[in-house]
Amino acid sequence: MSEIRYAIEARAYDIMGLAAHDFWVLRDENGNVLGQLHGLATNSENKIKPIGTFGDKLKFYHFGPRARLFDSNPAYDLNFIRDDQKFKRMFSGNPEVILARWDNAVKALPYLNSLEVPYTPFAILGLANINSNTAYTLLGKLMGIPLHNFSGYWQPGWGNTRKILTASQLASMRYPLDFSDTDFA
Repeated sequence: MSEIRYAIEARAYDIMGLAAHDFWVLRDENGNVLGQLHGLATNSENKIKPIGTFGDKLKFYHFGPRARLFDSNPAYDLNFIRDDQKFKRMFSGNPEVILARWDNAVKALPYLNSLEVPYTPFAILGLANINSNTAYTLLGKLMGIPLHNFSGYWQPGWGNTRKILTASQLASMRYPLDFSDTDFA
């Protein structure tokens, strides 16, 4: 009998063939989606926006069946997964290890949302872009897993996590970087 394996994959939501909204997906041993982690532009009424503008905040979201277990975003069952998206399985392992990494990032969401991080609209040059790709980078670091940069897309904000958390904050919140019980894809 083979060991049950869960996986975390990086995905790129195509934006008009030029840019990408990067995000994370959690899958069970049968490939079913258990959750998605996103950073999205959110207005002052807490409505998610497809494109952020001045005054919007970067909010961190957890969607899917696993989100219901945490009672996070219960009104949202959004799905950003499309069949034609670029994706890369970044990590697989036994369910306990994968879920521990995933849940480490999920548990940080209330704190990250309390920071009221300003969203940089349209990735204006000259500003430290903070957007969905910044959230992708930060959430990957919190899970303690490698990041995947999708070639062929403009991914403004990729990185810039230091504009949200200091190095010491990130270190204290990061899942331990022990990879002995997991596999890289």
